Amino acid sequence: MHSDTLDWLRWVLVPNLGLKRSQTLLNLIDSPADLFRHPERWPLPESIKTTLRAMNRLGEQHPIHRRALAQLDWAAQPRHQLISLADSAYPVRLSQIDDAPLLLWALGDASLLSAQQVALVGSRHASPGALGHAHQLAADLARAGLVVTSGGALGVDGASHRGALDVQGGTIAVLGCGLDIGYPRSHQSLFATIASQGLLLSEYPLGTQPRPGHFPRRNRLISALVDLVVVVEATLNSGSLLTAQHGLEQGKDIFAMPGDIGNPNTAGCHRLIQDGAYLLAEANDILLHLKFQQPASPRPETLVPANLSPVQQKIMALLRFGTLPLDGLAHHLELAVHQLLEPILELELEGLIEQQPGGYTLSDIA
Repeated sequence: MHSDTLDWLRWVLVPNLGLKRSQTLLNLIDSPADLFRHPERWPLPESIKTTLRAMNRLGEQHPIHRRALAQLDWAAQPRHQLISLADSAYPVRLSQIDDAPLLLWALGDASLLSAQQVALVGSRHASPGALGHAHQLAADLARAGLVVTSGGALGVDGASHRGALDVQGGTIAVLGCGLDIGYPRSHQSLFATIASQGLLLSEYPLGTQPRPGHFPRRNRLISALVDLVVVVEATLNSGSLLTAQHGLEQGKDIFAMPGDIGNPNTAGCHRLIQDGAYLLAEANDILLHLKFQQPASPRPETLVPANLSPVQQKIMALLRFGTLPLDGLAHHLELAVHQLLEPILELELEGLIEQQPGGYTLSDIA
């Protein structure tokens, strides 16, 4: 942690200061402490200058300072880090974008930030096929040594993180809220696993709730961190296309996975390919593009207990890509909810699946 981390924290926590004004100030201020020592020098609204004067005058008695100390205490715990722009651990690629965050909250293995990364993004309401492709692709890329970076969301993001974790590979989840909040709630177990085996990352202070505007901004960090962006499945209005757009603006190559031309969930990928994105058929397309020496080896098939009915086997296959509620399983399997009650109960009694707040998920023994 850099010696100026507390001052960076105080800076980031100033209300209404914002990243745009902060980027302007970076060209004027020698150290973050100067922001508070000489507020009259800076081109800021008077309301913000008043806050800065009060912070300078009251010191540790000011509420913002106390909040900053609490976040500093968080960073003192194992595998918790605060990484400022002045810190050598700050990702070089991220520092090169125009609106780079002043401070990053990191939980897990921060060395992954300097590793070679690929972003896998796509629809939150992805089809079972897309979830399977994302899971397999992430596993193949992670097995080859690439870090899989995504946004921790439902759908393709979650399947991508799980695919990397399943082969003990590296994965980074960039969140649109504070790391202590974690969103979506149904991914709390996934986030805990990523924190222990990969990395959770956010530009938002602890306690920051998820808001709609946070996620488009989060996408620019995903694309900035990686070598290239892969869109697995997306509609024409998908936020994944925004990630791809950020990637193009940052000089990154874009890959898109084609699908059924009659499926609106694949229209975004087809548009990207029409606009010049690389067509993705398998992980080796990416590995060869990045000049990896060894192509990905085939992933071993997951063993399913032989005594399961066809419906139960399909349930297990779907849950390997993430948590699904009962009505979600019924939708994907094209069955009525009441037709699933008995097979699901039997799977629960066998200890193969379990019910969590967000729906059903595979148990640890599955």
